[in-house]
Amino acid sequence: MAETETDWFPLLRSPFLTTTGIIVASTLGLVLVRSNASSIYDLVIFKMTSLWYKAVIDRISSACILDIGIGNATSCLAHADLLKEKSITVKGVDFTQHYVDAAQVNIASKDAASNVSVVYGSVYDLPLLKSLAPKGPNSKFDAVYFSGSISLLPDPLEALRTVAKVLKKGGLIYVTQTYQHRNVPGLATFKRNMKFFTTIDFGELTFEKDIMEIYNNSEYEVVEHKPIEGSVDNAFQTAYLTILKV
Repeated sequence: MAETETDWFPLLRSPFLTTTGIIVASTLGLVLVRSNASSIYDLVIFKMTSLWYKAVIDRISSACILDIGIGNATSCLAHADLLKEKSITVKGVDFTQHYVDAAQVNIASKDAASNVSVVYGSVYDLPLLKSLAPKGPNSKFDAVYFSGSISLLPDPLEALRTVAKVLKKGGLIYVTQTYQHRNVPGLATFKRNMKFFTTIDFGELTFEKDIMEIYNNSEYEVVEHKPIEGSVDNAFQTAYLTILKV
C-alpha cells in the first residue's frame, strides 16, 4: 500500500522531530545573528552611543585618547571629520574579536587610520595599554574613555586604577553609561540574556548609587556627573557623562 500524506502526520507530530526542528532553527538563527554581529550592533545602539561620543569629543582637542570597549568603532567614526579637525587620535581596545575585525574594516572604509586604530585586548592588560600610548618623553594618554563599557567589567574599580597608570598627571577619564534608578522584576535576567539574541553584551544592571561608590573609592576627583542631553532619561534609567580627574 502506498504511503499517503495522512500516514506521515504522526511522524511529523513526534516529540523527536519537534525538538530537533527547534534546535536546528535556533542554531541557524544564532549563526545568522553571529554572522551579522556588527550590523546588529549598529542597529541596536549606534544612535545612542554616537551621541555619547559627540558629548565627549566636544570636550577634547589635540589629544590622544584610550578608548576602552570601542566595539566596531562606528560610533567613533561617525565623528571622523571632527576628530581630524580637532587633532584627536583614538586608540581603541575591545575584548570581542569579531568587533575588532569589523572595526578595522570600518576604519579602512572611512580612511581614518591616521586618527583611529583598534586592537584586541583587555583593559587589565597594563603592558598592552602602555604599548598603545604615544611615544615620547611623556608617553601617556591625555584622556581615557569608557563608552558604555564600565558595566561590562568584572572589576570596574581595578579598571579605573589600571588606566590611570597610562594617563598623564591631571588627565581625565570619561565615562558614558546608563544607570538604573529603580529595579524592575525580571529586567536583570532579560538584560543578561540579550547578548544571545543581539550579540551585544549589555552587562549587569548598574545603579547610580553603586557606580558613584566605585568612583568615590577610586579616590579620583569627580569633576562632572550629569545626564547626556538628548539621550536616555526616564523614570527607570538615565544616561550620564561622568568625568574623573586623576
